[in-house]
Amino acid sequence: MDQPWIYIVLLGAAAVVYAWLMPKRQPSRGTEEAVVQKVEATLEQYMADIENDNDELIELVSGMKQEHAVKQAALQEQVAELRNRIVELERQALLATISMPNSDSEASIVTLEEQTALQEPQTEQEQESIRDRYQELFAMHEQGKSVDYIAKQSGIQRGEVQLILQLAEREDVT
Repeated sequence: MDQPWIYIVLLGAAAVVYAWLMPKRQPSRGTEEAVVQKVEATLEQYMADIENDNDELIELVSGMKQEHAVKQAALQEQVAELRNRIVELERQALLATISMPNSDSEASIVTLEEQTALQEPQTEQEQESIRDRYQELFAMHEQGKSVDYIAKQSGIQRGEVQLILQLAEREDVT
């Protein structure tokens, strides 16, 4: 029972199975390398896009910082100007209250030039009159009370309290 065709068929089947089980080396290497190259190219393009976006964001942030600095400087100038105006107005108000008569009739406001002209020759008298006139204020100040507390207790505005204390300090120095 030697049938040569069975051997041929078995040998052919074994060759087909072996060929089917063998990995495809040549074509798969080429496709894997192509896929790897495509992935690398895509990643490089993605990284370049991210770098461009980051550069744009950095430029935007630096521009915003510069705008903020300019605005902040302008606002600080305005605040300083307003503070100077407030101090001047508080000084004028204090000088107006000091120069007001003690009667119930309506007092006339003395101009700033007249007040400074009146104050210069009367420094010794004014020193006594400020401390005498605001004894309660100076007593609270000597007790270590805050300007806000003194203002609430005495009914005098905060800026006016500060101005009175500053004038008293100036008079103490001279």
